Amino acid sequence: MKSFNTTGPCRPGKHFMLPPIPRIPEAKELVGEGKYFVVPGPRQSGKTTSLQALAAELSAEAEHAVVYVSCESASTKAVEDAPAEVRILSELREAPGC
Repeated sequence: MKSFNTTGPCRPGKHFMLPPIPRIPEAKELVGEGKYFVVPGPRQSGKTTSLQALAAELSAEAEHAVVYVSCESASTKAVEDAPAEVRILSELREAPGC
């Protein structure tokens, strides 16, 4: 049974949700051009859900190798002794498939 989600990324089979890819319409073109982009927005506005859907779509097309890593551990609010760069590199090392 589907429910509304307010605590993290949405899962299509589990949560009621709008299609995520249309929220970032230029993203696939920018990736294809090898450009960087930013997805700004307030908390709980679908940024992570949209990026995860984009990553899945790009992986399925097999034109790109997709690595999805959260840099949340490098935030200034994170309680860690290591510098942000060290925390991000640690996240990359621990990412599935890396």
